[in-house]
Amino acid sequence: MENTNINKKKKDMGATVFLVTVLTLPIIAFLFFYVYINFNSILMAFQVPLYDGRGGYKWGLDNFAKVLKQFTNTEENLLVYLRNTFLFFVQDTFINLPLSLIICYFIYKKIACHKLLRVVIYLPIIITSTIFATLFKGMIEAGGPLRAIADKFGFSVPGSYVFNEQHALKTVLFYSIYANLGARFILFGGAMNAIDPNVIDAGKIDGVGPWRELVSIIMPIIWPTLGTMVLLASAGVFTASGPSLLFDKGEYGSMTISYWIYDITAGSGSSGESHELASAIGLIFTILGLPIVFIVKKLTGITEDK
Repeated sequence: MENTNINKKKKDMGATVFLVTVLTLPIIAFLFFYVYINFNSILMAFQVPLYDGRGGYKWGLDNFAKVLKQFTNTEENLLVYLRNTFLFFVQDTFINLPLSLIICYFIYKKIACHKLLRVVIYLPIIITSTIFATLFKGMIEAGGPLRAIADKFGFSVPGSYVFNEQHALKTVLFYSIYANLGARFILFGGAMNAIDPNVIDAGKIDGVGPWRELVSIIMPIIWPTLGTMVLLASAGVFTASGPSLLFDKGEYGSMTISYWIYDITAGSGSSGESHELASAIGLIFTILGLPIVFIVKKLTGITEDK
């Protein structure tokens, strides 16, 4: 009996040591890369570098004042960045999200060539974004098949769709529609496949057509998933962005708020900009976005248990 208790204690001790060993690294990573970095970024928003050679700084609201001045800055007009960010948000929320739902529904219903459609939609997700963007640019830029077809039929095309202020933003928006179309397929597909087939069969008996089935049966059943997608999309109202880094690097009119922050932290922004300024920008738009998220959460009815 005593040996049994000793063996049980050893097993419990071994299980405890194993759990501590397995969880220590993830916990440390979470505390450092999430808690510390996010808390430190908030503090940095109120720090103003002194550039005294000793890494000193003072506390103040200078960074926030700089952000407000960007509204009238001729080199970096914040209004343009906001407009572009809003366009990417609209494209993702009101074009990609409904299209993803509809196409996923077609695949769920196993329409003709649904397997081929699934592969075509998943391709941008499977292929590295850098390679896919390079292939896309190769198709539409000089020497690509699009230009060859246009020349054959006598159509006039711009010298460049990427490095052209008139077309760069439109090109990135168009690319983003297809490139991000399959991002929600796994969630939508899993939610639809979990629906009781008897519910669908009951709808067929009542003469429900495909459109009515999607709107009146599928969407209400998968609403926790769909509502969560809408909520997550609303969280990106000020951070929505396209792959500008892979196209014109924001130099030809595709700059957004999030890419502007990246541009500053990467050290290629305007003179006098710093990581502290990027932190202030992020904090401002986080605060502005919070009420929108809470409103959408209330409207969608998404709670912690749904």
